[in-house]
Amino acid sequence: MAVRKKPKSAKRVRETLTGGGFVPAAKSLSRRGKVRKEFWLDPGLLREAQEYLGTSTERETVELALDLVAFRKELSQGARALRGLHLSRID
Repeated sequence: MAVRKKPKSAKRVRETLTGGGFVPAAKSLSRRGKVRKEFWLDPGLLREAQEYLGTSTERETVELALDLVAFRKELSQGARALRGLHLSRID
């Protein structure tokens, strides 16, 4: 007599993919490495930033703004590292 294996339930597959959390598998890929935060933001300032950055959602606006702040720090550190370097023309 053949032993029939029980198919994995959607919940079991989801738990395997997300490490046991209650996040649907499809959504877990976009949320990996992120944390949930709640803020009170000035809607006018958020709208202005969204228009300036050309983003389509408020979430994308905040993420891009944070990314730009981190990039600015990297540029500043790079400029400081070049400060004492002697440059010569190559032409």
